[in-house]
Amino acid sequence: MPGCYNKGFNIMTKVWILLLWQMFLTVCRSGAVGPPRNTGRLRGRQVAKIGESKKISCPVEADPAPFIQWTKDGVDILHEEWTRYKVLPDGSLRIKDINMEDAGHYNCKAINGFGSISINYTLVIIDTGNNIVREDQHTTYKLTDNEDILKEGSVPRFVQPEKMKRQHIVRPVGSSIRLKCRANGNPRPQLSWHKDAKVIATEEERKDRQSWTLKLRDLKESDSGRYTCKVTNRLGSINYTYTLEVIEKIKTKPVLLPPNPLNTTVEYGGKASLKCNVESVVQPHIQWLKRIEDPNQDSNLNTTINVGGQKFVVLKTGEVWNGPDGSYLNKLIIEHATEADAGMYICLGANSMGYSFRSAFLTVLPNPQRSTLSDDSSNTSLPLVIALPAFVVIVVVTVAIIILQRHLRRKYGNNSNTNIKASPRFNPVPQQEQEPFPQIHNQPVLHVNPMHNPPAPLQKDMFYPGVQNPHLIHQSSREKLSKNNHSIDCYTDISSVSQSHHQHHHGPQQYSY
Repeated sequence: MPGCYNKGFNIMTKVWILLLWQMFLTVCRSGAVGPPRNTGRLRGRQVAKIGESKKISCPVEADPAPFIQWTKDGVDILHEEWTRYKVLPDGSLRIKDINMEDAGHYNCKAINGFGSISINYTLVIIDTGNNIVREDQHTTYKLTDNEDILKEGSVPRFVQPEKMKRQHIVRPVGSSIRLKCRANGNPRPQLSWHKDAKVIATEEERKDRQSWTLKLRDLKESDSGRYTCKVTNRLGSINYTYTLEVIEKIKTKPVLLPPNPLNTTVEYGGKASLKCNVESVVQPHIQWLKRIEDPNQDSNLNTTINVGGQKFVVLKTGEVWNGPDGSYLNKLIIEHATEADAGMYICLGANSMGYSFRSAFLTVLPNPQRSTLSDDSSNTSLPLVIALPAFVVIVVVTVAIIILQRHLRRKYGNNSNTNIKASPRFNPVPQQEQEPFPQIHNQPVLHVNPMHNPPAPLQKDMFYPGVQNPHLIHQSSREKLSKNNHSIDCYTDISSVSQSHHQHHHGPQQYSY
């Protein structure tokens, strides 16, 4: 029975695992269900040569699997007459033995029950024998090195039209000029210059090298006229015309028209704009300068000039516009102005006859965030200004006390401790000889410490118990003692001992008699 039970349990486990696996597959498949979608990024322009075979993919996928349908120029290619065309199982279209008629627009359309998607191609056929390219039934052109076959063709267009706004240009005799006319396109366009509707050959063209700029040097009055550039490729052409006026030598310098530039005030982080209007016979050179306020800043700047005895840094100048009244306008734009941008600015207009300038001041308001932070910091620093010096004084005093205590302890600590801890004692009289102190009348000399019990003045008839009065000692005995011990003098030694002891001990004095 246990074996049957285990066997049945294993079978049920396998069944549940199989069911869970099927559920997982169903969920995964349900997540992929939907209309066809593009799964690749193929070049929409395909190129093939005559006699080759070409395979064009249809990179789509869907669940359920889609039905693939190919068309050429809007015509279904699944008919029997399309013997060189075949749709492969993966949905790709294969073309065998390509000829010029195969050029055109192809469409791959994938359809299922949820929707459809279309992918378009252009098949370009190249006939290398005749140097002919064909894109469709109506577009055939000569193969050249100026065209990129893998890219779509495009008409010419000017690359820098903002630099071609000056249509009327005035130059003095003997000066030079460059007229720009840069453009691009596919095929690469060809450029030609015309003066007053007549083709002119530039120096670069004579060298079989195309240039997008017409250079005219050492101008004469006869060079005045209308100069037109024409840019052309097989898809189209564009042109632009300059009017050049060559005049005699300029006799006047530029004049700055008031009131610009004006004194300007801007908020911190704002945008400042200073204008400069210059009147001149020919287009002047306009330059903006900023006065150097900090003398130390001069060493860090590479481009500085002196104007009116003051040093200025040369700023980058933007584009100059022609005004309707013949004047020239230039603007100095300052983005995100800060305090460093404030100061004096000069607009300088110059030509071959001289220059003129006009100044203006830019004021930048303080940063409100910085002022708020400074107020907060000042309020916060007030307690610190008071507390910090007090803290320093306390630390210095504490350190001084500790050092002084250590010094005193090192100097007086040993003697003080000895005097405090030691009990009172009698100081013996120093002896210089080995013999004991002589006895007087067979009575020992009593040593008394006066600090413990100072004796009363000795009377003539007063005696200590068992001891004769020292003052009553017979003179002959003293003389005898002095003769027997020449090196001992009681009074002299006692006083000397007391003085020596006083010099070495700074505590309570002890005396011996």
